[in-house]
Amino acid sequence: MNRIAQGLTLVLLGAAALTSTIPTDMYLNWVKPGFGPFLVAAGAVTVALGAVVVVAEIRGGNRGEDDGEDHAFCAAEAADGGADGDHASGGGHGHDHSRAPRVAWLLLVPVVAVFVVAPPALGSYTVERSEPASAPGEGPPSGRFDDGLDDAEPGEVVAMDIRQFVMRAWVDEERALSGREVELTGFAVPNPEGEGWYLARLQMACCAADAIVNRVLITNVPEPEADSWWTVRGTWVEPEGELVDVSEHRFEALERSEVANPPDPYEA
Repeated sequence: MNRIAQGLTLVLLGAAALTSTIPTDMYLNWVKPGFGPFLVAAGAVTVALGAVVVVAEIRGGNRGEDDGEDHAFCAAEAADGGADGDHASGGGHGHDHSRAPRVAWLLLVPVVAVFVVAPPALGSYTVERSEPASAPGEGPPSGRFDDGLDDAEPGEVVAMDIRQFVMRAWVDEERALSGREVELTGFAVPNPEGEGWYLARLQMACCAADAIVNRVLITNVPEPEADSWWTVRGTWVEPEGELVDVSEHRFEALERSEVANPPDPYEA
């Protein structure tokens, strides 16, 4: 029976991968979109392997029932002392009558838990306990940024990723952000130091395990509920001195609106 438990564990693991990719976008809480097809393939293979294990074990159990007369013979022979010590120990007739421990079924518990309580995307708890992204030290090799600010008309509000905003604020020696209105979208994070709150977004290269924090500090509007998502229009608070020496970039909010959680909570 322990092999059936193992097979069902494989089936459930594969089903978890499939249900988080095909009918929903839940897998985006943990990996980048490009991993979706690989998760579907891995889930299908895992379900198939688990099904093979379960079917093979059930068929083996049915064959064991057909051997009832052989079992009775072995028991009687063991009671009489048998022809030699091998029969008494159950080792001479070519099969084992021992039963698998029932504790093997506990293998299913953590897998079933995945269906009941799916791990959410990383949020404010992670940001509060992580160091923010550090200054990259130099700008893009081409000298141009990917945030659209250079191509925007004067006075136009530019929508940016928080990653793009932080990069521009740290390394653009021309300080093109100065006086420009930009729009950022992220989730709210309380400031442990007590001054204002953070609008943050996590950036990952592969999966949630390697995510890094990008955030801006907002002090001129009330703090919203942690992990709620907001689009905030405002301006960069230009710092004095060298940009690379800035440990935290500030953002003056002019307008904000609450938004629904995006399907993909991470920035590329």
